[in-house]
Amino acid sequence: MLPTLITRFTATFILKRGGSLARSSLIQRPTLTFLQRYTSGNTSNDQPQENRLMQRPLDNVSLDYHPETEVISDTVVPTKKKNDALLRVNEEDLVDVAPQIRPTFNFAAYANKSHTLQELIKLGVNLTKWEKDQEISSYLLRLEFEDMKPHIIYLNDVGVSADDLGRWLSLNPYIFKESIGDLQVRFNYLLSKKFDRLQIARIISRNPKWLLHSTVEIDSKLGFFQHTFKLSNREVRLLATKQPKLITHNLELVKVRNFSILEEMGFTFEEMKSLLLSKPKLWLAHGVSLMRRFDYIHNEMGLAHSHIVEFPNILTHRDFKIKQRHKYLKLIGRDQFDPSKPNYISPDSFVAGDDIAFCTNVAKSPVIEFNNFLKTL
Repeated sequence: MLPTLITRFTATFILKRGGSLARSSLIQRPTLTFLQRYTSGNTSNDQPQENRLMQRPLDNVSLDYHPETEVISDTVVPTKKKNDALLRVNEEDLVDVAPQIRPTFNFAAYANKSHTLQELIKLGVNLTKWEKDQEISSYLLRLEFEDMKPHIIYLNDVGVSADDLGRWLSLNPYIFKESIGDLQVRFNYLLSKKFDRLQIARIISRNPKWLLHSTVEIDSKLGFFQHTFKLSNREVRLLATKQPKLITHNLELVKVRNFSILEEMGFTFEEMKSLLLSKPKLWLAHGVSLMRRFDYIHNEMGLAHSHIVEFPNILTHRDFKIKQRHKYLKLIGRDQFDPSKPNYISPDSFVAGDDIAFCTNVAKSPVIEFNNFLKTL
């Protein structure tokens, strides 16, 4: 379609002018502009980049083409309706032919030639996770594997198992921009706060980006949790070891969750503290989903606040699972969650296991009956 259209378009100019294309450079402008529109694409190199966690204080001439007119020489004359309609149709076609596509990057073109990438793949690194950040990808391609070895050996020395190095590096390639000296200072800080080596190994393994934070930052965050929840030193170490991602989490979101648990759900401060130490994962959950789940457990199933605090695991399960099982127990008359009455069902056993285990241990009914019930929902 394109060559035919250009030929017709150019022929019109020649017939009107009565001469060759060489007579005026202006006669080429509509054709050039049309070609530029056909072959143009999004050449922006802007890419979203992930900010590093430690960055904190501690020719310009364009030719406007108007379909209503065509430039023959120095005079602008109206275009025939036939050509005007032809251009409009093909401008619409070109939108489909040349969509706006953002520039992309992947390691596939380098994998067969780069010794560094080959060694990283052997470690189990998922290179596709690095492709999202072109800045870090370009940086790593300039490194030799020998430059990376000290960091890999250091991570293994501080407790990241050899089998887990691939996953760890996939999540945190930024570690190669940190000096070994800085990493050792951050490790020594945890030792100074009476964390033992097993606790430190768990913290670093469970939260790969922990080592990107300076000692000043980590100290401030640990102090926030200790002051906000009135924790002892031992409780701070317990919390950091149990859920290290919470320590480096956005503290403003932690404050929002505190407000929700205290004011919207109605737990006392001591109950909130107990929930934090037993199930810190709740502070990383989606707020609206958690509130909806609590509302059903408390108001529909009738579990008191103290009972939920005793069995906080129920708050971590999906809404549909809780609703399906509760409605079935209610149908067969076994929805008894009061520990002071007979046939009591523990909230932990209520959400534990698959459907077969639920029917066998809790509902005391054939799984086929439960499946038939689910079809009615």
